Amino acid sequence: MPANQRRLGTSSESYPISPTLENDISANLRLCSLLSTVEQQDNTQEPGDLGELEQQLSSMLSLRSWVSTTPSNAQQHTAAQSRRTSAFKKIGAGACGAIYAQDGKSLVVKVSKANDDSLWNDYKMHTRISSMFSKGGFREIKIPEVYFFVPRDDPRYFEHNPELAQAASQVCNLPASVLVSERILPLAKRTRKLLIEKYCAPRIKQAAFSDTANRDCLVRPYLGSMQGKIGGLFFSLRNFKMHLNQMVYLRLDVESMASSMGTAMAIMHWEARTDARDVEFVLGSSSKKTSAQLSLEELEKIQHPTYTGPPSYITEDFFHRSTDLWLLDFNQVRMITMDEAGVAQAVEAARINDPYLPKPLGDSDIEKIIWNAFSEHYIRAADFILADSQGLLRLPRLFIRGLIEAQEEKKKRDF
Repeated sequence: MPANQRRLGTSSESYPISPTLENDISANLRLCSLLSTVEQQDNTQEPGDLGELEQQLSSMLSLRSWVSTTPSNAQQHTAAQSRRTSAFKKIGAGACGAIYAQDGKSLVVKVSKANDDSLWNDYKMHTRISSMFSKGGFREIKIPEVYFFVPRDDPRYFEHNPELAQAASQVCNLPASVLVSERILPLAKRTRKLLIEKYCAPRIKQAAFSDTANRDCLVRPYLGSMQGKIGGLFFSLRNFKMHLNQMVYLRLDVESMASSMGTAMAIMHWEARTDARDVEFVLGSSSKKTSAQLSLEELEKIQHPTYTGPPSYITEDFFHRSTDLWLLDFNQVRMITMDEAGVAQAVEAARINDPYLPKPLGDSDIEKIIWNAFSEHYIRAADFILADSQGLLRLPRLFIRGLIEAQEEKKKRDF
């Protein structure tokens, strides 16, 4: 990023764009047929008032809202911090590996199921994309900290963590490679209960409440799908899929989510120069960490040595959690070239990913509004990143056009 560029954000005011470039962006947006005429309105407005359950759920799923956790749950994590070791439990799995966590620790261990190459690529691309987010000062979407990698032929990590070896041996063939990163904490117990009350079929609600796997709750925001339904035969809060129509009903700020996703995709494409293949966006939570230090002014007012830690007197405060939009899963991400072939690769990756991104050519006003927000912030962020490479400014526009053409072809097939 050039020295004169500072920070990326989701609001247009965050971009130091000249009037000439601003006009050029608008012109190119129109040329790419991005914008539809949409009457500006409250994009989450639904007839009537929400019930008490929906109001609470809306509040708890709103980005950067703080939720107080139940004392029993927070105390469980707090007590685990004082123990030297605690059991590892599997909280997720995918083609790349199985994921384990411990109570009281905000880290996860991904143990490879197959070979080192996929997990090593996960490590490299995670680090690459995270560093580019930090470089641009983009914080609207969080990326877990990536800590370290352990290759298959180094046995010492499992020797020092026998609890992990015991848990992983039930799923993975040890020895195996390991990637350690920050854990995205599940949504709070109260949020999980409300999700079950709202979306689970009555005949299986009790089973859902009792299923310990549902404690590991992350929500996938599918802005590209209006197919959300209630009452299926299967229900799980692990990677719970919440579709656009459901988010609109809860009056969540989907336009802000779309804007943030647009900026995030531009960073992954044009700053990190990757295709963002199979990445995931999820709503999860963060605990209060002790890294929030007193300011110098606050400290100088204190006359005697005084406790300055969190009110809970623990290293990590699990009693309060913030709801955040996270980006994760980088094992399938690949580098792209800065040309039409790279654009085609990025379009294909976006096409086969889960429907996190808004889709063009939607029928409803809200689909048009969030597509406009996504595409406009994508172009703005890309132009910001490529400001010193004027010859490349056509590439992000080709990506947007590629998404439109892919959706046109899909509509023809479905007709």
